[in-house]
Amino acid sequence: MANSEWSFEEIDETEIQSVARGRKSNVDQALIEGLRNLKSGKAIRIPSQKLDTKAPNYKTEKARVSAMLRTAMRAAGHKDFAIIFTPEGVPQIKLK
Repeated sequence: MANSEWSFEEIDETEIQSVARGRKSNVDQALIEGLRNLKSGKAIRIPSQKLDTKAPNYKTEKARVSAMLRTAMRAAGHKDFAIIFTPEGVPQIKLK
């Protein structure tokens, strides 16, 4: 194996360089505040984020909205929660 595609260089860990991963999430502070008061046994439905379930990009949009809501829930201080979409595409959040 004279020609290897792998080349290694051992460095001190203090020499590690990195770049930021992806884009920063910008979540509306009003959303965070609205989720902060969610109590166990209650749920929040967010009709303003309703998705078109028949759209070809529904799965992608659902993932995008879910990621935004997860970030907002964590910023609101909630750790254990579920995001559930209605059959019509409206996201709902409840504490576990």
